[in-house]
Amino acid sequence: MTDLAVAARIAPKDHGSTARMVLAWPGTRALIAVAALFLISPLIAPGSVGPTAIVSMLPFAALIAIVAIGQTLVIQQGGLDLSIPGAVTLGALIVARFGGDDALGLPAAITVAIVATAAFGLASGLVITLFGLPPLVVTIAVNALMIGTVQALSGGFATQSPDALNQFALSRWGGIPVLVFFALVLTLAVHVVLKLTRLGRRFELVGENPRSAANLGIGTRGYTIIAYVLSAALAAVGGVLLAGLLRTPTLTAGDDYLLPSIAAVVLGGTALTGGRGSVVGTALGALFLAQLTQLVQTFTQATAVQNIVQALIIGVGIVAQLQLGGSTSRIRNLMRRRPGA
Repeated sequence: MTDLAVAARIAPKDHGSTARMVLAWPGTRALIAVAALFLISPLIAPGSVGPTAIVSMLPFAALIAIVAIGQTLVIQQGGLDLSIPGAVTLGALIVARFGGDDALGLPAAITVAIVATAAFGLASGLVITLFGLPPLVVTIAVNALMIGTVQALSGGFATQSPDALNQFALSRWGGIPVLVFFALVLTLAVHVVLKLTRLGRRFELVGENPRSAANLGIGTRGYTIIAYVLSAALAAVGGVLLAGLLRTPTLTAGDDYLLPSIAAVVLGGTALTGGRGSVVGTALGALFLAQLTQLVQTFTQATAVQNIVQALIIGVGIVAQLQLGGSTSRIRNLMRRRPGA
């Protein structure tokens, strides 16, 4: 009887501990939000969760996830990348303009698009870390440089992307868009590196407490630079895939990915104050935003309305994080100098 009584007293504590652990996972709020949205979507717009609607929505969710993963890495370092529009557009333009057989060819054009855009990310990271300038100011300036490069290369005219890229972007495996598998593999790969490797643990430590990381002999600047390089490179990857999906990407194609990239990170549970986060949560946040956009489009095609909804999500997410104990000091640092600079 004594053993049974002890077991009875222990069991509720174990269940409570498990529940707290699940709720503490950064992506929990994104998972709950996605489930709730898909439950209420048929009540608001019956056709929004049909097979055709889901298949048409998933490629754009995948693109948001790819771009937002890079944004997650930057935000984990206490920064913010506002050069996403230029990076996505530049990646799309380079592959569309130079991907044909009469130019560089598709493989070479994709490589150039990613490497060239990553070089702008390298510039952002170097200026922020070496000169201690605010990430917002630096990435806005770098975005202007990339937009200027787009205008110089394009001459003001959009270019059609290669047929091979278009066919790949629109293809399906088992009825599921291939871009979904691409985003899933990328998400899992980054998640494994961040959570299960020494490099990933150091990366999170630098973002959470750069001063302590420096005291342990960890080079904090290098991790911040890497974050901006990867953010630009992943935005370029998103731009390349977007070029294939749209066939003829516009010269403002990347403008639609700045707010979603931040909103997906906030929804995914990564604090804007830096530190630990979840790229899996970010991917779930991207799925939520893509479905929400599709739902909003059943009532209005106005881009302004969609931007307002995304901005509200970011605002609510920030307030929720601060109420859960986040510190405002790191957020204020985004407007001033790099933390620990």
